[in-house]
Amino acid sequence: MANDFEVFVDAAVSADAAWALAGDPAGVPTWFRPVASVVIEKDVRRAVMGNGAEILERLVDRNDAARHYSYVVISGIPDLTSHRATIRVEPTPGGSRVFWRQTATSSNPDYDIEARLRPAMTKGLEHLREILEAGFAS
Repeated sequence: MANDFEVFVDAAVSADAAWALAGDPAGVPTWFRPVASVVIEKDVRRAVMGNGAEILERLVDRNDAARHYSYVVISGIPDLTSHRATIRVEPTPGGSRVFWRQTATSSNPDYDIEARLRPAMTKGLEHLREILEAGFAS
């Protein structure tokens, strides 16, 4: 079981271009298909999933110069006792690399965030890359 893991994708666009999309907390539905809509009030993001479930998250530790932000889940995921995720973008010789890290704990001893989320996160980052390389304009 892994409750602390990271996925990434390389994109043939500048780190600034990748950050313009990946670094927009309100833009998540654009590239992460499980999220149908997002509303942000102050530092709280309400994500409505395609199945109607709602997840409340607090946006924390944003640094545009370093191209990263984190969020913690406040509510909406059963048995979750803590959760922190970070999205960051780094330049590479061929463009940029977008990382998405998840760390969580649960009251359920069988909880495995990696088994639950890695496939969806990987698919989401691949979709992000497709959008970026197709010419996303910030």
